[in-house]
Amino acid sequence: MTASDELRLKRLPSTLPMLLKAAITRKKPNSAPVFPSYTLTVAKVICSNNQLQRYRKTCGFTANSETLPITFLHVQAFRLHMKMMLDPQFPVSPMGCVHLSNSITQFRPINAQTHLRLQCRVSDHQVTDKGIEFSFHCAAFVDQEKVWEDTSRYLSRCKTGVAASPKAARGEARVYGQQQTLAIGRHDARSYARASGDFNPIHLHDLSAKVLGFKRMVIHGMWSKAACLAALNKEINGESYYCDIDFKTPIFLPTQVQLLFDTKNDGADFELRDKAGTKPHLIGTIRLIGN
Repeated sequence: MTASDELRLKRLPSTLPMLLKAAITRKKPNSAPVFPSYTLTVAKVICSNNQLQRYRKTCGFTANSETLPITFLHVQAFRLHMKMMLDPQFPVSPMGCVHLSNSITQFRPINAQTHLRLQCRVSDHQVTDKGIEFSFHCAAFVDQEKVWEDTSRYLSRCKTGVAASPKAARGEARVYGQQQTLAIGRHDARSYARASGDFNPIHLHDLSAKVLGFKRMVIHGMWSKAACLAALNKEINGESYYCDIDFKTPIFLPTQVQLLFDTKNDGADFELRDKAGTKPHLIGTIRLIGN
């Protein structure tokens, strides 16, 4: 990488000012979008113990662990996502983007006091019938060792002129061998907003969610992933693994959801469904590294 390909930051940017700026940023979609090619780098990321404890509590992770939950660094990476989306050269508006999927790999346990180098770049994009899809790829390093990486895919809805593909027939819902019920309240969304810094109005109040087109406030998608992993923690027999999920439908609050899962020697398959067990909110897989 040359110097012109890398933009170095002294510290992680603050989330709240970026969200306020994002709320008033409007960009006209382009059918041939050009995304920034540089990599954002923060050379020294030190996790706040207070933030970490709030995060562990609201997502259900073990409070006294010396290592980071696998999803925690996404909170820091999201700040780099926002920084890049607010670049005047970024071709889509940050507000209104839909989080489609997330994949995280933890190559080894990361001590909570470790100094990390965090990097972020746009890894790919495509124009579809629904709009413009793009992915952020982030990685965390200890010296030269990559210890964690995260890929998040987003959709910016707009008219593109691309013909829609025929819809595939819906198959039979998978039957899982194990199940847990999770109760989710409005306080969980607000607690996660404080722990993550993601104060998107759709997660804070029914009124602000309705202004943005939702019937009620919704929980953060990454809270859902983290809560699933925290609940499955005892079922995962390993500390190095990856977890890939697709977000399907929003979770309106308050509610109860079903965590359905099957465990196996090399990981687990799981879904988060509505209370009736018919509508999927997210579908995920966990695979151990080295198995």
